[in-house]
Parts: sequence; C-alpha cells; structure tokens
Amino acid sequence: MNRGIDPAESRQTERKLRVARRIILGSMLFVLLVLVGLPLTELTLGTDKVALWRTLLAEAVAVPLGVALMAMFRDRMDGRRDPRPWLYWGSIAMAAVAAAALQVPISGMFFLGAWWAVGVFVASRRRGAAVSALLLALPWALIPFSPVDVRFVPFLVTWAVSIAWALMLSAGSLASLWLWDVTNDAVKGQRARARLAVTEERLRFARDMHDLLGHSLSALAVKAELASRLVDRAPARAAAEMEEVHELARKALQQVRTAVSGYREVDLAEEVASVGAVLAANGTAVSVTGLEGLSLPPDRESLAAWVVREGVTNVLRHSDATVCEIAFTRAKDTAVGRALVVEVSNDGARDGGERGTSSGSGLAGLSERVSLGGGSLSAARTRGGGFLLRAVLPL
Repeated sequence: MNRGIDPAESRQTERKLRVARRIILGSMLFVLLVLVGLPLTELTLGTDKVALWRTLLAEAVAVPLGVALMAMFRDRMDGRRDPRPWLYWGSIAMAAVAAAALQVPISGMFFLGAWWAVGVFVASRRRGAAVSALLLALPWALIPFSPVDVRFVPFLVTWAVSIAWALMLSAGSLASLWLWDVTNDAVKGQRARARLAVTEERLRFARDMHDLLGHSLSALAVKAELASRLVDRAPARAAAEMEEVHELARKALQQVRTAVSGYREVDLAEEVASVGAVLAANGTAVSVTGLEGLSLPPDRESLAAWVVREGVTNVLRHSDATVCEIAFTRAKDTAVGRALVVEVSNDGARDGGERGTSSGSGLAGLSERVSLGGGSLSAARTRGGGFLLRAVLPL
C-alpha cells in the first residue's frame, strides 16, 4: 500500500530548497561586487587623470543596479519569465549611465558585460537578443564620452575580450538557473507523484470497500425489508429473517476487519527491496542474508517487515553509514522458543541518534509493536561506532 506524504520529509525537502536558493542567490553577489568594484579601480589611476565626480556617479549608480539585478534574478528563480518593465529597462538605463561615466574603456565594457551576464537570462529570448545587440554597440557609442585617447585596434581587442569575459561570467548564471529549474521541477514532480499515489490509494480502497460490502449491504436491506413486512403476518418467519440479517451483519463486519488487517500488513520481500534501493541511492551498501527461502506466517512476515522498515529509517536519519547489514536467522533456543531473529546493523551511528522520540514513533513505537506480537526488541551500539537493532519474533 502506498503511503502518504511524510510531513517530516516534506519539511526537510522545503528546508533543502531554501538552502539551495540562498546559495544560488549568494553566488550572484560576485556580479554585485564586480559592478561596485569597477568604478573604484579607476581611482588607482590617480585623481589627476580621472574626474572624481564621474567615478562617484558610476559608483552611485552601481549599487542600485546590482540590487535591481539581484531582484530580477530572484524573480526568475520564482518562475517569472517576464521581468517587471520598470525594473528591467531601469537597470539598462543605469548600466548605460554608469558605463558612460566610467573613464577607462575597458571598465565600461566590463561593466556592461556584468549586467548582460545576468540580465540576458531574466527576460524572453527575443528581448534578450535585442538588448544584447544594443549592449554590443553601446561601447562604440560611448567613445565621445571617454576622456582618454581611444585607438581603434586596442579598443577592438578590448571589446572582444570583454565579450569573452561576459560569456564566461554568464555561464555561471546559466548553470545556476538550470540547476535550480531542474531541482525545483524534480521536487514538484515528487510532490505530484506523492499526491497521485495517495489519490490512487484512496480510490482503490473505496473500490475494494464497495466490492466487498456492496453485496452484503444489499442483502441486509432486502432481508430487513422482508422481515418488517412479515412481522405481523408471520412472526416466526420474520424472526428467522432477522436472524439471517444478524448473520449477514456479522459476516460483513468480519470482512471489513479482514480487509483492514490486510491493508495494514507489509510484504517482507517488497520491503527489503524497497529499503535496499533507498539505501543504495543514499550511498550506503546493503547486505541481506537469510531472506531467500524464508517462509513465515503472514503476521510474522508483516512484523519482520516493520522491523526492517523502522531499522533502515533509523539508519537514514541517525547515521552516516557506508554499510548496512540486514540479517534473518531462525533460532530454537530463545526465551520464547522457536523464533525469527531480525538484525539491522550499520557502521556509522551518530552521537545522540538511534532512539525513538515518542511512544508512537521511532524505536519506542517499534518496541510496542514487537511486544504486542510476543517478541522483544533491543538496540545498542557496537564496536567501531556502529549500531545494531535486534528483534526476536516468536514463531
């Protein structure tokens, strides 16, 4: 039976997404530092060669420009494909003003390249292409505003170098956006599959209950109606019909209990295969012994599967294990006679882990379940920093 969405796992997933989002946004701070730092580099040329007011103007524009770029990049991560027009075109205007204020051509070109490395990905491709063409031509249009002598060949080389630098810088922005989109889509797909699994399980349960009880309840309705009509004319027959109603109700109740009990049971082989796949995906090697050819009563098989499930959940949550061993052993001379011993061990327990948090969860809940089945549960650390969960289930 498919299980619903685990609230703890959902919170953990949301927390991972928030951390990933902060890391990606934090990596974009490099562009902000470039925008703020480029005007300051001109001060190293000496105040006699540069106009201080132009440097201060470029610096004053660089700060809000960086903030605008970060805001547009954040909106793009949130799924907004079309940026807010005033923010987008306002940032382009600020980039042009700052590039015109910068007095060294390479500084202005690198400034425009820094904007392009982020701004080209926050809008549609058609708009990005048009803006790219505008920024490619803008350094040539700003030549009259440069206080230094501009020579064609060095300027052309600088222009080409700034384009290559902008392309390399944009690769980081593109990779960050791509990884975020892939991660976000994967999480959304996982949530959708979980919701679909829950919906399918509800439909299956409803269908099974309808098929199971439809005939019994219909028969009960017919018998009850017949008994009500016969109560005055043939009391003896009416009493017989009511006895049949009682028997049908008892059988229907038994069918419901049997069905619900079947839903609660867990298949041992399927559970071992499932947890093995999860451990392998977590980078933990899995060793299973004693399962092949093991034949158990349904209630013992279900209980053993619960031990495996909770034991492996404990490994995932409270260990850094590289190896997990799951062993099934038949024993004769135990405190409960013939028994099945289920052991789940790992080689990397964390300090403070491997313990239940309440009577209804973790090892505490598992201990109650095993005790109700007549068995016993023990959990202890092993030599080398490992952990062993051992359940003895009477047969």
